[in-house]
Order: sequence, then structure tokens, then C-alpha cells
Amino acid sequence: MTTAAVLELRGVSKAYGSLLAVDGVDLRVERGERRALIGPNGAGKTTLFDLVGGRSRVSGGRILLDGADVTTMEEHRRARRGIAKTFQHSNLFDGLSVLDNVAIAVQHHAGVARRVLRPAARETAVTDRADGLLATVGLGDVAGATAGALSHGERRQLEVAIALATEPQLLLFDEPVAGMSPAESRAFVGLVAELPAALTVLLIEHDMDVVFAVASRISVLHAGRMLAEGTPEEVRASAGVQEAYLGGGSGEELFRAP
Repeated sequence: MTTAAVLELRGVSKAYGSLLAVDGVDLRVERGERRALIGPNGAGKTTLFDLVGGRSRVSGGRILLDGADVTTMEEHRRARRGIAKTFQHSNLFDGLSVLDNVAIAVQHHAGVARRVLRPAARETAVTDRADGLLATVGLGDVAGATAGALSHGERRQLEVAIALATEPQLLLFDEPVAGMSPAESRAFVGLVAELPAALTVLLIEHDMDVVFAVASRISVLHAGRMLAEGTPEEVRASAGVQEAYLGGGSGEELFRAP
């Protein structure tokens, strides 16, 4: 018996009027896999992420999460089913401590009313869980600092801790290293390597060095369609991918940061 994939797309399409942004995409991502979704600008990557997360509705096709059809499920219900996402732009409570940002997420996931105006970390169980998550992402030493005082890379780390607070089975990263320094990008790669093995990761990223370091498999979108899929080595060697990125030039530049 075939085990259900954590995420499966079957003929997924999205149209905006006469524009077909995503065109009949099939995708299967297994449990624990680190999958990168790449493609030229305008390929449909962010649209596809929005469809997976429930922010946007499909025009056709089906989306399955751990074997269950979630195609028509609302975004917050998909989050409850185990989809978490980090965004290109931070969405943090800058005036609260790093610890309280994570504690609020822990409380919310547990069904406890969020206490934005009163420190969430008063509850020992919540604090312990939040502390553990901060240690996981390497922010244990700055738990008492305000989120607004963090560096760009540290803010990304905090977002990962908040996402992990929801106990996801699928974690979506949308251009996670955008705006990071090379050192911060390397730290992100190390962070992903330390995530639980059972957690499935799907990321959009333009920095091909990061893609090559993180992903076990890569899917390539072009003009809304799935162009290629395989290991990093297979995708790099694909003539179709080279044509889409480089107009038929050498693939030597494909995994270099832009």
C-alpha cells in the first residue's frame, strides 16, 4: 500500500481572468523531504504557495494534505491541519520580547486566548515550550530582547520558531534568505539541517547556493507549468532548465546566487 504524501497536487490550476498563472501542476512531496520550488520571475511560484496554504482558491485540480482533500478548506483550517508558512516580510510583535512572540504562538496553537497586552510568558508550560523552540532555532540567548532589536537574520529565525510552535507537518518558506548577508544565509542552511527529520519543508528561493545546500529534490516551474523535477544534480543538468533560466547558455551559473 502506498503511503500518502504529506503534500500532493493533482492538476492544480489558477486563472486570473484570461491569465493562467498556474497551469495543471502535479506535485508530490514526501514526509521529511526538503523540496525547493524554483523558476524564473513570474513562473507562478508564489501563486502556487498561496494555493497550497489556502490564501487563494484553485481554479481547477485538487490539493491533498497527508491524503486528505483540502482543496476547498479555508486557510486557518489548513494551518490547523499542519501547514505553516514564513513570509518574505516579517510579521512580528516588535514591541514584545522574543520569548513572548513565541509564547503567543504556543498559546494560540493550544487554543488559549492570546494575551498581547499581558505577558504571555507568565504560564510556566508555555514558557518552557517557547524556550525550547528558541533554543532549537539558536535564539535562546536573546529571549529577553525585544523582537524589534533583532537583526534581519535573527528575525527569520524567530519566524521559524513561531512556525514550529504550531507543530506543523509541512513548513513553507517563501524566499527565506532574501535580504540576508552571506553569513546569515549560511546560518539559515544550518537551521534547516537541524529541523526535525519528520518535518517536511517546501521552499521558494532564488539563491541557488541555498537551494543546492538545502534541497534533496527540486521542482522547476516555468510559465505556470512544471518544467522539471529531480535531484539538484539532475535539475542542474536539464537542458530545459538551462533554456528557461539562461536562454540555452551553460548551466554553470544555475546554482550561483544572483
